[in-house]
Amino acid sequence: MRLDLNLLVVIEAIMLERNVTRAAASLAMSQPAVSNALRRARKLTGDQLFLKVADGVQPTSRMLAIWPELHRSLATIRASIAPEQFDPRSDPTSFRIAVTDSLAAEAVCSITMRLRSMSPYARIAFSIHTNTNSLEAIDRGTLDCAVGMFPSLPRDFHVRGLLTDQYVCVIGRGHASAGEISLDQFMAASHVLVTPSGMDLGVVDGWLSLHGRTRTIAAVVNHFTDALKIVAGSDLLTCVPTSFINGPGRALVSQHGLVACSLPFEAERLIYKLIWHERLHSHPAHQWFRSLVADVCGGPAAMIEERGIFT
Repeated sequence: MRLDLNLLVVIEAIMLERNVTRAAASLAMSQPAVSNALRRARKLTGDQLFLKVADGVQPTSRMLAIWPELHRSLATIRASIAPEQFDPRSDPTSFRIAVTDSLAAEAVCSITMRLRSMSPYARIAFSIHTNTNSLEAIDRGTLDCAVGMFPSLPRDFHVRGLLTDQYVCVIGRGHASAGEISLDQFMAASHVLVTPSGMDLGVVDGWLSLHGRTRTIAAVVNHFTDALKIVAGSDLLTCVPTSFINGPGRALVSQHGLVACSLPFEAERLIYKLIWHERLHSHPAHQWFRSLVADVCGGPAAMIEERGIFT
């Protein structure tokens, strides 16, 4: 069987975009050309590969079955013929990254400005981060890397520790417990939970469960800034990372006289991690970009890097 690798590239683009028009744009091809390539690929495989849906296309079961190996193989081919030397001053590579909310307020701007100054022809696209969404996007190939707190990772992922942090409790200046809070006071209060996913449980709730406690969640928001604003105008409490209080949240804390105090129970330190797939591990441009991200986000170059599990 004679195989046209261009057909595989088209299939890959459609799989990533889930839309023929967007796939054509990403490949700098006309839509009729992409549709023609898809027809040839269907004839070659004896399968429809993609079915039309309201907002584009969705893969068939056969397409889902061949996708992991197809995507991995194309990445290997690209890496094998990529230039051994990467020159950021002239390379037009595009990078796609997600950064957790507690760091994004400063990191997004800093990464963009650093990239712009060092690699003027590069392009960067940021995505909203949740652990689940970022893992799925990196595995699928629509995201190159992500910065967040990942309790566990698949074996074909790589991870680099960036920095450690810890949660603190934030309360209003007029709160009866301002400055210090006991476990009973903490549990008696109502809380604002910050979670990008919108789920009703967070890291703090996991720690409390170890003590057999369950707190009252009055509001669930997606951003730490919103939580601080709510606390400033109510008797609610919230828990946020220290790095956010000392960084992008500093102005709000000062403006509203908010008070940060230690959690009244034992809690683990947080570890921010940079993760990426094996497919891009040896790619010169992405190695360079990951070093840039690690530098901006505060991680020294000598942090431990493991495959699949951070220790």
